Amino acid sequence: MTSSIHETVLIGDSLPMRRLRALIDTVAPTRLPALIEGETGSGKELIAAMLHQRSGRNGELVAFNVCALGETMFEDSLFGHAKGAYTGALGESLGFLREANGGTAFFDEISGLALPLQAKLLRAVETGVFRPIGAARDARSDFRTVAATNERLEMLVEQGRFRADLRHRLSGVVIAVPSLARRVDDIPALVHHFARRARGQGFDVDAAALRRLMELDWPGNVRELKQVVDTAAAFAGRILDLSAIELALSHRSGETPALPRRDLGDRSALMGVLHESNWDVERAASRLGVHRATCYRRMKRHGIEAPRLGRDPSSAS
Repeated sequence: MTSSIHETVLIGDSLPMRRLRALIDTVAPTRLPALIEGETGSGKELIAAMLHQRSGRNGELVAFNVCALGETMFEDSLFGHAKGAYTGALGESLGFLREANGGTAFFDEISGLALPLQAKLLRAVETGVFRPIGAARDARSDFRTVAATNERLEMLVEQGRFRADLRHRLSGVVIAVPSLARRVDDIPALVHHFARRARGQGFDVDAAALRRLMELDWPGNVRELKQVVDTAAAFAGRILDLSAIELALSHRSGETPALPRRDLGDRSALMGVLHESNWDVERAASRLGVHRATCYRRMKRHGIEAPRLGRDPSSAS
C-alpha cells in the first residue's frame, strides 16, 4: 500500500496557506503524531505527503484507507501474517505497519474506523508493537503516525463513535486544512497550475474564465476545482477561456453544482432576483441556491428592506 501521492507543493499565497506551510515546516521534523482535519477535497493527502517529505525519515510513506477493508481483512492488512497462518497463506505478509518501518504510516479516513478495530489499532500506534496473525511472537515497527479525517474526532468522541484514548494518541498536533471558500484569492494560482499541468506550460487562462471560477462556490474544494479545470482544458483551444469553463460546468453530471456568488454579492443583481421572486425571500434564496438566512444577511449588508404592504417594491432601498 505504498503511497501514490507524488505532488508535495501547496499552491497559493493566502494567509491561511502561509500559516499552514509554517505549521507543516515546524512539526514535520518531529515525531509527533499528526491529525489532519479538513473537508473532502481540501488536500489532506497532500499535507500527509509534505509531512513525510520534510520529516527526514528514510522509509516510505505508506497510505492505508481504513474504510477500504472489512473487519476480517483489517488485521491481516495492518499487522500482516505468518506463513501458514490460514489456508492460502503460502508465505509471510509484512502488513501495512511493517511496510511503514522507518517511514510514515498514513491512516486515511480514520473517522470511519469501526469501534472494535479502533481498540486493535490503539496498542500498535502507542507502542509500535503488534502480533501478526499466526505469529508466535510480537513484531515491532518504527513508524510516524499521520491520520486524516473530514469529521472532527472530538465530536465523534462525544457521540460515542470514536475512542477518546485513540483520538488523544493520534492528536499530537492537529492540522486544520482550510477549505477553498476560506482561500478564494488562491483560485487564480490553482487554476493556472492545473491548466498548465493538463496542457503544458504554454497554455494560459483568460481573465473572464478566472472571474467565472472565482464567482463559484466549491463544495468539493480544490479537488472539484481541478476536475472542472481539467475538463475545461480538454474542451479549450489555445487558451482556457470562458466558453470552455461553461462547457465544463455543463458536463458536471452527478456532482453538486457550483453555485454563483455574484448574485448575492452585487446589490443590483440581488434586487433583481428579489423583484422577480415578488419579494418572497425564501423563493429568492431557492433561486440563488442558498439558505434564506444567507439571503437576509446580504439584504441587510446592502441596506435592502422588503417593501411593506401597499408599497411599490421598486422603491425598496
